[in-house]
Amino acid sequence: MIKAVLLDVDNTLLDFNKSASETIKSAFKELGIKYSADILDVFLRVNDTLWHRIEKKELTREELHRIRWSIIFDELGITADGHEMEGLFLSRLENFAIPVDGAIDILKYLSAKYKLYTASNAPYAQQVKRLTLSGMIPYIEKILNFGNQGINKPQKRFFEECLNAVSPAKKEEVAIIGDSLSADIAGGKSIGITTVWFNRTGEKPVFGLCDYTIEKLSDVKNIL
Repeated sequence: MIKAVLLDVDNTLLDFNKSASETIKSAFKELGIKYSADILDVFLRVNDTLWHRIEKKELTREELHRIRWSIIFDELGITADGHEMEGLFLSRLENFAIPVDGAIDILKYLSAKYKLYTASNAPYAQQVKRLTLSGMIPYIEKILNFGNQGINKPQKRFFEECLNAVSPAKKEEVAIIGDSLSADIAGGKSIGITTVWFNRTGEKPVFGLCDYTIEKLSDVKNIL
């Protein structure tokens, strides 16, 4: 029987794509750069690529912050200071906390039955502020983040630390809900907890990769 649920944050509870779009618009306005829809597409592609490299231990967060916007500006042919843009992006992202559809409702539902914890690779202080702004903090037992120790999803040690944090719940009593097959689902599988993949983009499911698949958060009610 499940007693504790780990929840990914970005694109599971909070809509990172929409929040990033608003953040970029705000920063570009200050820098005098014209915003267009294709900028978000390039940002998301580059950002995902860099985070996957972090998951594989090929890159650190510090290196990501140093190169992310320089790469994006180069691809877009924009002449601007990538370092300055990165600073603006990080400082302003924490002010945008747009919930994924159904997120508040599912937190209310789950928190009445289980202890809830967020499990995220994003900066701790940023997630605290965004979860607070969104009204989600009251439903969360604890925000789990081990980036200051150099530990990130999907590392097995990340999930071992999560199990320590949710004790006395045992691994067979813990579930994770997340949108990333590589970070949330593979990581959860590595430690033997129940995995629920939030397939928010309608990808073709891969048989046997996760225990359950949902396409909207309300579907969790059919599982937990």
